Amino acid sequence: MTLIAAGIPPIRGELCNLRTGEAIEFLLNPTSFSEQVRVNYNRLQIPGLSHQVLQFVSTGNATLPVEFYMDKFFAGSVSPEDADILDFKRFLQAFTVPSAGAEDVVGGGPPRALFIWPGLVSLTCVLTSLEFKYEQFDVFADVLVYRARTRFEEIRDVRITSEEIREIGSERGGV
Repeated sequence: MTLIAAGIPPIRGELCNLRTGEAIEFLLNPTSFSEQVRVNYNRLQIPGLSHQVLQFVSTGNATLPVEFYMDKFFAGSVSPEDADILDFKRFLQAFTVPSAGAEDVVGGGPPRALFIWPGLVSLTCVLTSLEFKYEQFDVFADVLVYRARTRFEEIRDVRITSEEIREIGSERGGV
């Protein structure tokens, strides 16, 4: 017996707008997921030395390239209020522009997001790339299926250490 047949809903990710408090669950989890981190080093050139000396500079922000698949038929079968798949498009687009009434530098940028995939990732992020690919339309040219290709980049306001990463990994939404 599958979990769904037993009445247990599948694990879903969630995306939260930290400025407005609005949250949306993923209707369909991405089929694959990757997390990338780059470590930055200066390459010191010492005359006569047989190799470059690597001097640590910083660790890059974690990036999450995620493709969301939106299907009106599936969304409507889950719940009628989820059938407006373009609402998720507008939700994502809201992460690309500043909010009205900004009074400081942080408020002058687009809202931050909390990206949650239970048991794997919980990161405070900003959306750095967004692309929509429309794949299926009905006879009235309404969108039935589309993909949203995104890239989220972690954003932190405090230093994080190797020991903290060892303990909490990528589940650090508030750090």
